[in-house]
Parts: sequence; structure tokens; C-alpha cells
Amino acid sequence: MGMALMLNGAEVNETASVSSKLASCTITEYVLALQDDCKFGYDTIHGLWPDPASSCTTCTSEVFSESKLSSTTLSNMKKYWPTCQSGTNDDFWSHEWSKHGTCSGLSQDAYFSKALSLYSTYGSKCTTDCYLCFTPSFSYEGKNVC
Repeated sequence: MGMALMLNGAEVNETASVSSKLASCTITEYVLALQDDCKFGYDTIHGLWPDPASSCTTCTSEVFSESKLSSTTLSNMKKYWPTCQSGTNDDFWSHEWSKHGTCSGLSQDAYFSKALSLYSTYGSKCTTDCYLCFTPSFSYEGKNVC
């Protein structure tokens, strides 16, 4: 049974399509931010950030939970999306989800796995801290500064 969440004062079933509820929120671009200040010797993911139109205020209040991630997504996050600061990976992922993911129109697993997929495909375009730019349909824009 899906868990209910509140979206603009209305209860929404978790299994419903969040993106249809965010129709009033126009994403103009997605930015995949990479960081090289970790101890791993390779760039890691900092976040996938939707760049909404300025009028966008429609985000969910869904709380991050590892239980909403597939085992593959979680395993890949531990390797390619670790925290580089103090705190735990869960703290970092929770921050990224609450600040950016809840406005993406994607489920938690879709949001994190999309970032991992983009990183796998385009991450080699960076050699230091980097911002890769994507259209709302996740096509690479061919630029690393958005």
C-alpha cells in the first residue's frame, strides 16, 4: 500500500505520478554537479539540480528514505555519490533529495538513478568540479557551465 503525502494541501498517493502533480512547475534545465574534493581519486556526484522557472513553488514534502531505492541504485550511490563533508551519506542524500529531488517531478529511485545514469554517460567530460547541463528531457546540451 502506498504512503500518502501532501502536495499543495491535497493528499496524493505515493504511487501516483508525481510529475503530473508538478505540471505547474516548468523545469528549464537540469544540472548535474560533480565534485572532485573527495578522497576517492575521481569525480563524484554532488547533485542533480532541476532549474525551475522562477514561478515554481510546487515541490513535494516527501522525506528521503533508502527503502525507496532499489538495491542497485543504493549500491551505486555509495560508490559514486558519497558525502565529501562531515556527516553521513544518508544526511547528504536527504539534503539533496529535500532541496532538489522533491522539485524534480521524479520518484526517489528515478531521481537518484537518473543522476547516476547521466554521471555514467557524461561524467568523463569533467576533470575537476563541473556542472553538466541537460534539457528537461535529459539530453546533454554540450556545455559544462549552465
